[in-house]
Amino acid sequence: MALWLLPAALAGQEVLLPLQSGPVQPARKTEPASVSLPFFDDFAKGGGAMDAALWAPCGATAGNGDRLLPPTIGVATLDAIDATGNLHALANTSLFPADTLTSAPIRLDGRRAADSLVLSFYYLPGGGEGNLWERTGEVPDPQDSLMLEFYRPQDSTWVAVWSTGGVSVDTLVARTGHRWQYVAVAIDNAAYMDSAFRFRFRNYCSLEPTTKPGISGNCDMWHLDYIYLDYGRTLRGEPEFRDVAFVAPAVSLLRHYRAMPARQYRPGEMATALQMTIGNLYSSPLATHYGYAVVDEQGDTLYRYDGGYENAPPFLPAETYQSEAGHATPALAYAFPAMREATTYTIVHTVREGNASDVHPQNDTVRYRQVFADHYAYDDGTAENGYGLTSTASRIYLAYRFDLNEEDTLTAVDLHFNRTYRAENEQVPFRLAVWQAEGGRPGALLYRDSERRYPDTEGLDRYHRYVLEEPLVVNDSIFVGFEQENNYFINLGFDRSLNTADRIWYLTGTEWQQSILSGSLMLRPGFGTRAAVGVDEVVVNSHRVYPNPTAGRLHIDGLQPGALIELYDVQGRRCASLIGQSTLDLRTLPDGLYLLRIVPQGGGGASLHKIIIRH
Repeated sequence: MALWLLPAALAGQEVLLPLQSGPVQPARKTEPASVSLPFFDDFAKGGGAMDAALWAPCGATAGNGDRLLPPTIGVATLDAIDATGNLHALANTSLFPADTLTSAPIRLDGRRAADSLVLSFYYLPGGGEGNLWERTGEVPDPQDSLMLEFYRPQDSTWVAVWSTGGVSVDTLVARTGHRWQYVAVAIDNAAYMDSAFRFRFRNYCSLEPTTKPGISGNCDMWHLDYIYLDYGRTLRGEPEFRDVAFVAPAVSLLRHYRAMPARQYRPGEMATALQMTIGNLYSSPLATHYGYAVVDEQGDTLYRYDGGYENAPPFLPAETYQSEAGHATPALAYAFPAMREATTYTIVHTVREGNASDVHPQNDTVRYRQVFADHYAYDDGTAENGYGLTSTASRIYLAYRFDLNEEDTLTAVDLHFNRTYRAENEQVPFRLAVWQAEGGRPGALLYRDSERRYPDTEGLDRYHRYVLEEPLVVNDSIFVGFEQENNYFINLGFDRSLNTADRIWYLTGTEWQQSILSGSLMLRPGFGTRAAVGVDEVVVNSHRVYPNPTAGRLHIDGLQPGALIELYDVQGRRCASLIGQSTLDLRTLPDGLYLLRIVPQGGGGASLHKIIIRH
């Protein structure tokens, strides 16, 4: 496990960290029932949880393989995180057993050693390749390992049949010319020919010694794909599977964002072409058909793209993907209609072989949910790393650029903070801040609020919404971020699926510095009162509300007859609803922060005010 310190200025530096926690696996007490040959899983379903019909409950996770380019979309990952989403209980700087991925019982009764039973799979160590700042995951150390074991039912014994030590992807490419490594193991012992035969993968990890708080985290990752057990197979060379499949997830139809506020969308936000990665695991080119459809919330198809038929070249031996433009970079001639209300679309991509003899159709469809709500998002909602800044300066600033198409009201910021080892970072202070963009970098400071806190355990490893103390009307391009004190460390989620380094800036001295890290901050600005209280509209502050804080009575100046007055707590629950009442009695409400919303009779721009009740 390594700490990645990336120097970008003499006064400070960006820090990229492994995660201390991961996805929580669904609680499952029952073991899977016996299955018959062939046994196959390429983890194309993803979603985090293993297929309960094929695998016993475990801490390994099923992901989409983003940036890993597996044989087909979807991978299983073994690492130092257990099924509860925490570091394994035995985690230490010495070698410790971590995840175990155990198959369902497989009916080999009636089989013989001469039946040429072979279990094959592909594996890839974590850590990626190339430039450090572009890598995903963490490289297993030389003493770490990935192991395959067979279960011998006669004496209830697990037998080690294959293993490999920790190694980098760069080293494997230099040795073999390939990133993903193919392994085939014969099952030729009569002791395994039983209805209770099983196999399992195990990994052994070791934490990196460190004295810096909040640094230790997930490490020594191994990825698996295309696990296949059947009879009548050979050990010689890599097999050919008549399988055309997606290799990478579907992408956003927007040029810059994964999500954006509905009223900020314009047709000019659409991408001009998409990037799809399609592989053919057969030894010869195969005629394949590709297309996609845009589907609305009611299930109606709004647009359909037909890419026709093209020959997909064999993936091996040169690791070649489909390059024909109609399939690999399909043009986007569609634009979402203008909208003002929250809307979600689903884009469904399909690829299939022309004669329909594809052996594994589950990897032939990928989907993307295009969200238009109250916020901007560059990230996909999943953190691969933790991001932070270190400096000897008295103040550190982090800023993230967002471009508006019309004037709007910034009312909240969603921040995805990571859990840290032994909770060292809980309650660390920071202040939300907003800058106007000037010359492509942060300029004039528009907003800086009072002290906020890094959340406790319940608010970690997910988005936590912070409502601005006062709504801020903004336009054009802005930077949203926060200020931190130099002696604290903020561990912010970092998504590696989309590179927005050109929009990330930080200040640790006298000059703003642009990030060099490939990925996206998990920071999402929210606009309109929906972001604060669940109601979507532009905010205009046209009333005087006093005293504030109040011990119970609140007065509103400038109130028009018939105006609607609503009071919400910070969880978005409505506490009061009145018509045209300029004096409010709030003495029965508990102390705390509230949001007062005033809507003129007949509609129009609402007025939103932060209210503090202090008896």
